[in-house]
Amino acid sequence: MNTFTTDAINIKSYPLSENDNLVVMFSKDRGLIKGVAKGVKKPKSKLGARMQALVCNKLMFNEGRSLDVIREAQAINPFNKLRYDLEKLNYSIYLTEIIANFCRENTEEEPEINKNIYELFYKTLENISNADNFVKILLSVLKFQLKFMREIGLGLEFSHCLKCSSKIDGDSYLSIEDGGVVCRHCLNEAGGAGRKIRIHIKIKEFLCEILEHNIDTPTKYDDLANEKVVLSCFNLLRKYIDSQTGRECRALKVLEMTKVS
Repeated sequence: MNTFTTDAINIKSYPLSENDNLVVMFSKDRGLIKGVAKGVKKPKSKLGARMQALVCNKLMFNEGRSLDVIREAQAINPFNKLRYDLEKLNYSIYLTEIIANFCRENTEEEPEINKNIYELFYKTLENISNADNFVKILLSVLKFQLKFMREIGLGLEFSHCLKCSSKIDGDSYLSIEDGGVVCRHCLNEAGGAGRKIRIHIKIKEFLCEILEHNIDTPTKYDDLANEKVVLSCFNLLRKYIDSQTGRECRALKVLEMTKVS
């Protein structure tokens, strides 16, 4: 029987039988993958807690005709700090929904993209785990939104006008449908700001700065950003991401309902 190994972060799982679950993961080598966790529901299962969502494991699989079977799992990082904070947990689940909605299964032919997304996912979960306030949680998620969408070829353009290609030095208008900003002149030609969202130049500079830096490299805005700024930027990107999938995130709906109640 053929086997393979990979590092992967659990996304979600589904019941297959009385004792087995089907686990969906994002792996460093193969992108989105699925594996059968046999006997995982039994009290003495060796897989046990390692198959929970948002756990990173080093895995060995037995290849199957239709589904691969998880043979061994060694925990790399269980991200335990996420599980005792509702905001950290729900924003982390939001990341898994983005990945599940955009990534394809078994993409071994895209090793660089898989590696980049895996590392981005891992580092973001680590940063959310260690965040000591809401602004830092949301800043970590905001960086993920921007960098993930760029990695899969759907990155937003903030520097130059999508219509005339001129560099924008002042306020601009984000077109959710077109995936970038347009200048004031092209906005007028398009017939007004009804379908566009105005972005202050400082917000545009903030987003551009994030895109230019590695996720582990603090930007000059990290310590200056307040809750209003990061929440505004997050919701802006959330609208764009939702427009690409045609659906809203369930994890954030749960969080919003909890806050209201």
